[in-house]
Amino acid sequence: MKIKNLILITTILALQNSLAQKSVEDFGYRHFSISFQNDSVDFIVKSKVGDELKKKPLFIFIQGSQAKPLIKYDKNGAHYSPFSFSEKIFTDKFHLVCINKPNIPLIIEKSQLGKNGEFTDNISNEPPKEYTKKANLIYYTERNNKVIQYLEKQSWVDTNMMVVAGHSEGSSIAVKMAVSNKRITHLIYSGGTPYYSRILSMITQDRKLENEKESWVESDFEYWEKVNQNPFEDTRQNGWNAYKGTFTFSELLNDDFKRLTIPVLISYGTKDEACPFNDLLRIEMIQENKKNIHFKAYFNREHNYFELQQNGKVNYEKFGWDIVGTDWLMWLALNKT
Repeated sequence: MKIKNLILITTILALQNSLAQKSVEDFGYRHFSISFQNDSVDFIVKSKVGDELKKKPLFIFIQGSQAKPLIKYDKNGAHYSPFSFSEKIFTDKFHLVCINKPNIPLIIEKSQLGKNGEFTDNISNEPPKEYTKKANLIYYTERNNKVIQYLEKQSWVDTNMMVVAGHSEGSSIAVKMAVSNKRITHLIYSGGTPYYSRILSMITQDRKLENEKESWVESDFEYWEKVNQNPFEDTRQNGWNAYKGTFTFSELLNDDFKRLTIPVLISYGTKDEACPFNDLLRIEMIQENKKNIHFKAYFNREHNYFELQQNGKVNYEKFGWDIVGTDWLMWLALNKT
């Protein structure tokens, strides 16, 4: 009798667990998968309800760094959108696209994530080795262009307009995609550092934290020297980031901006640590007479467009992404090709 009861309880728990598991379709997304370099690449499309097969242009949003699944949900079933802005801002006119990180689950219950909300293994408490190996600018650019190659063949995609927007680390990927893919008609570069992005971001952050007794900046320069000695090392054993990731994401991008002839919007907060470098890029683009490149700085907003309080702390009640998204949509309307 006890064994039967145990079997019954186990069966019920297993059934409850299977019922609790969510899919991307549960949250209103379409899931696609393609093959790239012997890998399976997962990505989602968000469309206005009823317009899934209606012909519209694509708005491809490239997220920032870290090994985070595209869709996360809590124990109550509420999900966290992979898009920083409200999806409804864009879905009237676009199909929204977001591409998952390599070798990271597409969807997960939030409590299963490790430190900083990343997906980690139980042994090292670090992201999977295959993720680290591929988390570099070269891989992401080629992979994302392969996704575009697939999408442009779909009957519901209007290829006359194709927007790529990247934020933070994703901004560098978006630039490289736009330079290498003629299908892309508009580029939005958000919260990026256009000069030696990753290493300069590390140094800038550590300069802000240093004091007379303690500074990590010298170790940043030492790390950068090691990166340049072995720029294609793709494991984490020699630093928090694989050398290949740091090296490729530290490319100088101003020459890429000079080459671009499509409409480009550079968007950033004035309290973002990268603000002076975007201002410098603006100076250079004016000097180059680049009329296709536009700049939008958000006063007193930090890296993720939250407002800062008078004491310098982030005011998480002052969410700015929907303001930014609405401005992006207006800019696209004014800069049709």
